[in-house]
Amino acid sequence: MKKIYTCIDIGTDTIRILVSEYYQRKFRTLAVSSVRSKGIKNGTIVDENVLLERLKLALDDVSSRINIPIKKAIITIPAGEAEYSLVHGNVPIVNDEKMVTEKDILRVQNAVINDILPNMELVSITPIDFTIYENGSEIETIKDPKNKICDRLGIRAMMACVPKSLVVGFAKVVESAGVEVVDLILSPIADFEEVQNEDLKEGMTALINVGKATTTISMFNKGIITNSSVLKIGSRIIDDDISYIYYTTKKIARKTKENFGVAHPRYANKNETYETRDVNGKLVSINQYELSKVINKRLVEILNVAKNELKVLTNKQIRYIMVLGGITDMPGVNFVLEDVFGPIARVYGMDTLGIRKARFITVSGAIKHFVKKIKLRGKEYSMFSSDDEDSLVHSKTRIGRSDSVFGRFFSYFFDN
Repeated sequence: MKKIYTCIDIGTDTIRILVSEYYQRKFRTLAVSSVRSKGIKNGTIVDENVLLERLKLALDDVSSRINIPIKKAIITIPAGEAEYSLVHGNVPIVNDEKMVTEKDILRVQNAVINDILPNMELVSITPIDFTIYENGSEIETIKDPKNKICDRLGIRAMMACVPKSLVVGFAKVVESAGVEVVDLILSPIADFEEVQNEDLKEGMTALINVGKATTTISMFNKGIITNSSVLKIGSRIIDDDISYIYYTTKKIARKTKENFGVAHPRYANKNETYETRDVNGKLVSINQYELSKVINKRLVEILNVAKNELKVLTNKQIRYIMVLGGITDMPGVNFVLEDVFGPIARVYGMDTLGIRKARFITVSGAIKHFVKKIKLRGKEYSMFSSDDEDSLVHSKTRIGRSDSVFGRFFSYFFDN
């Protein structure tokens, strides 16, 4: 049966919304919207009213594409102040058959989320493995305990929390726009869900997401997030340099970078030029090779800062690095990664129909992660009613209260 999901990612630079259909184990893009953010700085909301206006603009845009208003959504939460902790717990199996069910898996996860500071909010609990107990003794440790016979079920999991004020701020803005928040997903976890491969699931690996104003570095051990850090440096400094050197506006600098920029001089054409206007309206001719040197210098700087932060986050050897962010759509980035990190770093290439740009990695991964959680809980869920889904199928525009905020969202799957 077809299910439809929506994700809202409110970034410092851009608000992105994705509506995706899941059918026969495949995802298909129904609509996507991307609107410049205002009222948010370095992942923190500074003006709710201004941000709300921009969010409504994005919602109106994506709703117009499918002819149906967005009523429910997943939202992503930035990892700037995230804290991670390894937790353990176990619960008795109480059914007559002593067989582990989805409800038991939920119970054991719920059993380890009690020791959270009052000012913190749980946004993710990721099972590492489960232990089967019989007569007080450990029988085996496995990834999926469903249908196993035992008298107790144990869990080892990684718990991620962020300041409650951060979660409340994002949820408040989204709900003020008339959208019910169904779940929260930490941005690095959403990123990993989208880009994961067999290399990333082995040993210690890292994701580096180069945003406009910030760069997020997250560490994963065998596919489980262990740490993250957000650096206050991003691709905006490249726009600033282009604007200063060629005496253009920031908007023109950004456009020049996106339409004509190359990340490495080795990839640039010395005879190729791009004409634009400076701040006085005077015609400016920009050589691609010279522009690539400007871009390369700053991109290397960003990646070197990220490289140093990796050493702070872990003392283990990193086997694989995936670099994400809109800047990675630029030709030649892999050459830069090789210069900075050697052969262990790669750029992720989006291959989902309708969202082939790197800027949509987080929203796409968030929906995939949500669907995985639904399956683990043995649930079926869609963010659109059957009537709405029927309208989407026939639409010509189709393209292609507890004290804990999290507890209210989590109850969709624990209590129902």
